[in-house]
Amino acid sequence: MADNGIQLHTENSPLLSSTKGGEKISNSDVEKGKAEDDANKATMPTILEDAIDTFHLAIPMFISRVSYVGMKTTDTALLGRMSGKALSAGALSDLWTMCTAILIQGRVLSILVGQSIGANNPQLAVVYLRISFLILGILSIGVMISFSYTEQVWLWLGQPEDIAKDAGYYSFVFIFAIPARLGFAQLSQFLSAQRIMKPEVSASLMALLCNLVLGVALVLGIPFTEFDGWGFKACPVVTVVVLWFQCSFLFFYWLKYGDTTSAVKDLKSSAGHKQWISSLTEGITITRIRTFSALYFPAALALGSDFFRMGLIGAIAANIGEREVGLFNASYRILWITLIFVGSLSGAAGIKIGMRLGSGHAAAARQAAAVGIGLALGFLLLLSAIVYFNIRLFGKLFTDDESYLDLFEECRWPFTCVIFFMSLSVGLETIPLSMGQTGNVFYAGFAAGWLGQVPGVLLLIRFWRRDLYALYTGVAIGYGVLVIIYGWLAYSSDYRKYSDMARKRTEVS
Repeated sequence: MADNGIQLHTENSPLLSSTKGGEKISNSDVEKGKAEDDANKATMPTILEDAIDTFHLAIPMFISRVSYVGMKTTDTALLGRMSGKALSAGALSDLWTMCTAILIQGRVLSILVGQSIGANNPQLAVVYLRISFLILGILSIGVMISFSYTEQVWLWLGQPEDIAKDAGYYSFVFIFAIPARLGFAQLSQFLSAQRIMKPEVSASLMALLCNLVLGVALVLGIPFTEFDGWGFKACPVVTVVVLWFQCSFLFFYWLKYGDTTSAVKDLKSSAGHKQWISSLTEGITITRIRTFSALYFPAALALGSDFFRMGLIGAIAANIGEREVGLFNASYRILWITLIFVGSLSGAAGIKIGMRLGSGHAAAARQAAAVGIGLALGFLLLLSAIVYFNIRLFGKLFTDDESYLDLFEECRWPFTCVIFFMSLSVGLETIPLSMGQTGNVFYAGFAAGWLGQVPGVLLLIRFWRRDLYALYTGVAIGYGVLVIIYGWLAYSSDYRKYSDMARKRTEVS
């Protein structure tokens, strides 16, 4: 299918188009200004075609995200089967490591790659892949060091010595997974930004299966009769090995099917030569590092702000009561289920927006944004209704305690509002992010969250009612404000301006 006059990359096309003589290819027939948009309207896909194409992209993204959640669920289930102590140690390890791993989880490479491919400058996409490895590799050193202090942190916070020691071991083993996680995240962005989904889906599904089979066999000893498994010590080791397998699969897929690109040929031909380091750093300049950093660090800060803000709200729930914090943690799992659906649709729209901005098709980028949000909104209304009318059924996924289920049902209205506004804010956030407005996204999230959501929760609990109903109401109001801000950013942004910025960023104009 042609996307607004652009030749799309499919599973059967090369990962990157090659350029003659290493030169950048410019679109000579693309004119600047609004006249270009008027000329392109005749070749734009219809809204129905755009919707079908967005679904086509969203399905593999959904499968990949479900696979990731499945791996995390498998690890939790294995730990729970062993003992409550093992489950607590794993939870403490995850809580600490997630706090620092946020530094290497900003997903901006897909923005630069998508815009570079749209601008027909594929070699720059490879350069930004190298830059992402360079910057995130440096940041990962600090993350690794922080992982090694897990035991000391939890001892300082008053956790029992045996549980803190197990949590420290769990985190230490995962230090060896950081390069694999980083590599998989960057390569999957590099491929998906070119509309190439098959390798990520295949790798994710195989990793999910391997993690389940190896975990059950080596950790629990099932189905062996004379082997009881290696227990807790083996659990993180199995996951680390699977993560390396997942990353390796993606990397070798890239090497195999990227033979037509001069960049990959350079990587292969440089192997074994003394100048191989200079080959790997080819194209990396201070200007390009600044371009990447200007997008990356605000995105990472925005992600960190969201994480710590919800952590604080979880602490407020714990202060209300034991049942409340247990129900809040369980309900957060339901929120993530809806985010998988909405995030896949908005992520697919984000890919299309980035490529169209890079190609200079501003009007088509606006249409892709509108179609993506329309689809996400329709699914979100359906999912919200399903949760609202089946709240007890969802609650039984986590507990059979009738008192917990009664409390969950009592809070279903504000909780459903949280689902709706939180998911919609994530969907809308994709639009300014795809334009490169990572700074605006950070400031909007900070203002709505720390200046609106958190004070709102505290005020409602203090002056209205001290329970989860008030807490969920405050959270929903905060996300409602964020939806308004993101919606205004998406609607009022000058797509022509950001298309010109994208083309300047990708060095074609």
